[in-house]
Amino acid sequence: MPFFDKTFSERDKSTARVYGQLKKKLFTWQEECLDIWFDNQCKGVVNVVTGAGKTILALGAIARLEYIHQKPSSALKIKIIVPKVFLANQWVKSLQDDLAVSRDDIGVYSGVHKDPPSRKYMIYVVNSARATLAQQILSDYHQGSTILLIADECHHYCSPENSRIFDFIAQIPSQGQATRYYALGLSATPETATFNETLLPALGPEIYKYSFVEALNADIISPFAIFNIKLNFTPDEKYQYLDLSELLTRALERLMHRCPFLKGLNRVRYFANLEQLAQSSEDTFIAALARSVLMLANKRKDLVYRAESRISCVNNLVTLLPRSSKILIFCERIAVANTIYEQLQYLFPEQVGRYHSEMDEWSRKEILRKYHNAHIRILVSCRALDEGLNVPSTDIGIIASSTSSTRQRIQRLGRILRQSGIKHTAKLYYLYIGASNEEKDLLAEISRDLAGIIPILDLEYDQDRQTFFHSSYQALVDQVIAYTLHKGWSTKIIVEITKNLERGKLGCDWWLSEQNCRLKIQNAPSRSERNYWVSMYLLVQASLGRLAE
Repeated sequence: MPFFDKTFSERDKSTARVYGQLKKKLFTWQEECLDIWFDNQCKGVVNVVTGAGKTILALGAIARLEYIHQKPSSALKIKIIVPKVFLANQWVKSLQDDLAVSRDDIGVYSGVHKDPPSRKYMIYVVNSARATLAQQILSDYHQGSTILLIADECHHYCSPENSRIFDFIAQIPSQGQATRYYALGLSATPETATFNETLLPALGPEIYKYSFVEALNADIISPFAIFNIKLNFTPDEKYQYLDLSELLTRALERLMHRCPFLKGLNRVRYFANLEQLAQSSEDTFIAALARSVLMLANKRKDLVYRAESRISCVNNLVTLLPRSSKILIFCERIAVANTIYEQLQYLFPEQVGRYHSEMDEWSRKEILRKYHNAHIRILVSCRALDEGLNVPSTDIGIIASSTSSTRQRIQRLGRILRQSGIKHTAKLYYLYIGASNEEKDLLAEISRDLAGIIPILDLEYDQDRQTFFHSSYQALVDQVIAYTLHKGWSTKIIVEITKNLERGKLGCDWWLSEQNCRLKIQNAPSRSERNYWVSMYLLVQASLGRLAE
C-alpha cells in the first residue's frame, strides 16, 4: 500500500498509540503542527519560538513515522543536521531520554569523530558533513530506505557552502506516492535571503508558526519582561563616532553613485552585495570604495561594542539584582566579555564563569556543568551561547551588546525562556548606545504584538552617577512619596519605602495586579519582603490612580 494512500486517510489518530514511543506528552500546538506536516506529505519548515519544544516536535515526527513503518522497522532512517557539536550531543541525549533509542543505534558525524553512516539515527554537524551528507542520503535511498531529514536551526544551511548538504535533492522524487524522502526544518528564525532558492526545494515551505504570544498564553515559555537601557558615549567616544560616521557617509555617497542598484536592498542583501563588490569587482575604484565602506562600518561598530558605559552598566546592574538570580550575560567582543568577567569575579568571587570560542572544549563543557549545577550563578558569554544550547534555570539575561540581527536577539531571549519548573518572570536587559545607530528596542519587529502582554520598559543609565532612571516609574515613585508625606508617616517608614522603591526600579513587580500584590504581602516569608510588597502595592495603586492624598 502506498505510504500516503489509505494509511493516512484511515490512520488511527489515538495519541497514545501513534506517539507511544515518546516519553513526553505533546503540547496541543505540537500535535496540530504534526497533523499539518503529515498532510503536507511530511515536508515543511516549522517557525517556532525558542523554548517552546522544537526538539520534542521532531521526536514526535519520528515516533509517528515509526508507527507507520513498524514493518519493517529498519526501513526508516533518520538524518539530523545541526550547526554545532554541542547540539549533536543534545540530540543524542534527547533521543535516548525522550524516545528510548539505544545509544548503539545513534551515530555522530563530526570533526574527528565519524561513526559509520549505516546506523538508523545519524546526527551530522554541518561543517563536517558538507561533502558527505548528500552522498550518504542517496546511498541509503537507493538501497530502499525511507529517509527523514531533520534540519535543526535550518537557517544556517542557506550559504553556498552549507547548502551542499542538499545536493541530493534533484535525484529524489519530491512529490507523489512514490516518494520515500521526508523533511522537517526547525528554527525560531527561518527567514533568510535565499529561503526560496535553498530551503524550500529541500525541506518544503514554512507550514507552521508559533509565536511568543501563543507560547506565553499557553504557559509553555516563562513570562518575561524586557528592559531597554539607554547608555551614553564618553565625550571622546562620541567624537570618534561622529568622525567615523562622517567618513562613512561620504564613502557611501560615492559608492551609491557608482552602484545605484544597492539602494532599496534589505540589510542582508545589501551587505552580501557589498562583500561581493569588495572582493571581486572588476572596477578597482568600486572595489576600493566597497572595502572602505566595510572597514569604516566595522570600526564604528567596534567602537559601539567597546563603549565604556557597557561595562559600568553591567557591573552596577548585577550588583542591584537579587543575589539568588542566575544570570547570562551576552557580549559581542571577547575582550569585553573578559573584562566584564574579571570585574564581576572581583565583586562576586567564585560565582562567575565565562564561555567563548577561544576557550578549549573541555573548559567550555566544565563551565556549563558548573552553571547547570549552580556552582556558579553568573555566566559571561560571547556569541557561543546564542543558539540552540539548553541553559536551564536562567531567570535573567543581560545583552551587554548585540548585532542588529533580529535572529540573534530572539535566540538570546530564548536562552532564558525555557520552563524550569520554578515560577518566575524572566527578565532581559538590553543595553544600547542612544547616540548611535543601534536599535533602541530589543524586539522592535515584534514589540507591537507583545505590548500590553509583557512589560517593555525604557530606562537610562548615567555612568557618572552610576544610577538608572525610568521616567514613568519615577513619576509613580514621586506620587507614593508625596502620599506618605501627606499621611504623616514616620521618617523610618518613608526611608524603608524609598529603599524598596529603588529596589523595584529594575524589576516589573509594579506591573502586578492589586490582588497579586496583596497575596505577596500575605505570603511574604520575612518582614523585609512584606515591606517590599507593601511598597509595590502602593506603586500599583498609584499607577491605577487610586492613591488619593
